Amino acid sequence: MQRRITALVLLVLASGARAQGEYQQPEHQTEDQIAISYISGRFASPVTCKRKDGSVIQLEDAFVLKPAPEAGGGNSLRVTFFGIEAADVDFCYSLIERRVPDRRGTILFHYRSHNRKDLGNTDFRRSAQSGSLTYNAHEGVVQERAVGSNPDNAPARELDFDGGDSRLVVEPVQGGSDGAKLFADLDAREKPGGSGTPRRYAFRFVAKDGSEFRIYATEDARHRK
Repeated sequence: MQRRITALVLLVLASGARAQGEYQQPEHQTEDQIAISYISGRFASPVTCKRKDGSVIQLEDAFVLKPAPEAGGGNSLRVTFFGIEAADVDFCYSLIERRVPDRRGTILFHYRSHNRKDLGNTDFRRSAQSGSLTYNAHEGVVQERAVGSNPDNAPARELDFDGGDSRLVVEPVQGGSDGAKLFADLDAREKPGGSGTPRRYAFRFVAKDGSEFRIYATEDARHRK
């Protein structure tokens, strides 16, 4: 638990610089405003797809988190899944998933907070001490379907995020976890160089009926706004 707390607190401390620098946000913000702006960005998880001719291609399972003030009801976070674009494939998989489905849809979340502008950063840091950040869903649907033509691919399903206990839980990727192994494999395949290690998280999406899915994803800083 101590490792989880330390990892998240360090990320939260870094969020102050992001909020004042590249995001250029007001000096005083409420906890929910900080929580939403902090996690906003484009994230992706590496995926391998096997073509019908036996060859393989490296793709990504991408989704975007961004503030949605137009949604009403206070500060909201919109998460949009774009699916996996792959033609002429039998199936897609990753180091930790036998079959990776194509997910498409949009979910709106909010972050429960004290809404104190003078103590927004303090409240957010205290929340991070739990080792995770939880965003509660208030509407949205995600459609899952199989990628490719293999009969062993997962069946289609619809996940409802219309209130209830539906939520998004964001946690740091722990050393030795499936996510750490996934990113170690990704780093080994990528060319050296770049602007340092990107932000990486475990995203756990829990639907209204209790069904869930987890995505280990890395931020694409090229699309940061």
